[in-house]
Amino acid sequence: MDYEGQKLSEILFYYIIILFGAIGWIYGYFLQDFTYVFYSWGVGVGISILLCVPDWPIYNKHPVKWLESIPDRSQGESKKSK
Repeated sequence: MDYEGQKLSEILFYYIIILFGAIGWIYGYFLQDFTYVFYSWGVGVGISILLCVPDWPIYNKHPVKWLESIPDRSQGESKKSK
C-alpha cells in the first residue's frame, strides 16, 4: 500500500464509521433503544475492516520509487586490505 492508498483507506474508514454510527443513532433514537447504535456501529466497523485492511489494488495506484542501492563501504575496504 502506497502513501496515497493509506490516505484513501483512512478517509474511507472515517466516513464508513461516521455514516453507520449516524444511521444507527437516528434509528435507535426513533426506536428508543440504544443497542441499535452499537449494532450499526459494529456493522460499520466490519465493513470498514473488509475494505480498508487488505491491500486491495486500488490502494497501489501510486507506487513509491525507491533509489538504487549503494554498495556497502565496509565491503569495499575489506576487499582492498586482502
